[in-house]
Amino acid sequence: MELGIEGRVALVAGGGRGLGRAIALTLAREGVDVAVLARTASEVEAVAAEVRALGRRAVALACDATDSDALGHALDRVRSTLSDPTILVLSQAAIYEPRKLQFVEADEVRRLLDTDLLSAVELCRRCLPAMMDARFGRIVALGSVAAHAGVSGGTLYSAAKAALEGMVRGLAVDYSRRGITANVVSVSFADTERLSGRVQGDQEWRDKLVRATATRQIPAPAEIADVVTFLCSPRAAAVTGTVVEATAGGHLNNLW
Repeated sequence: MELGIEGRVALVAGGGRGLGRAIALTLAREGVDVAVLARTASEVEAVAAEVRALGRRAVALACDATDSDALGHALDRVRSTLSDPTILVLSQAAIYEPRKLQFVEADEVRRLLDTDLLSAVELCRRCLPAMMDARFGRIVALGSVAAHAGVSGGTLYSAAKAALEGMVRGLAVDYSRRGITANVVSVSFADTERLSGRVQGDQEWRDKLVRATATRQIPAPAEIADVVTFLCSPRAAAVTGTVVEATAGGHLNNLW
């Protein structure tokens, strides 16, 4: 299926590794120029080089998305190097440090909400005007089953992910008539470096994750990226304000 996004510009926040990297490369294969934003310079440079190897333009943005001034400078670079992004993917790594709320310090609350929620709000706020001018925009946020399933020690993480779902519904109501859609792709877990780090060779725990899916397979990053890329295309114009479960059926089980 021809997706019709060749020549567009995407900003992939959290594009340095894992799901963000897979999304950036899948978009590039569909003919999209990609701005790769993450905190680690070596990672964004490596992914940008991979995008260029696929024949698309790329810009590497080593930037903390919670720093409003740095984010503004990064977006200026995207505009001057590529163009205004009309595709925005919010896949920045979320902070998840399991701890019950009574043991969380006030400064940690702010840090988590800045990273997991407010940076996404700021990116949307800054990218929306150009999308409105173009009368085309796609906003896709990576969410989590934690938004609607209680996670022990993850009260703030769940709250931030639930707020992301509320944000895209509000965006859908306000902007869909301007050709801008907003959706969440909800993930339980994917076969990334981050998952490997958590499992750390514990085959019993990995087997538990496999059993928690309906397909009996942990989703590969490329499979999640395919879902995101479709939602970034004109083919998905009828899909907005929606949570798409890309969990291999994991949202149907009570793993959490």
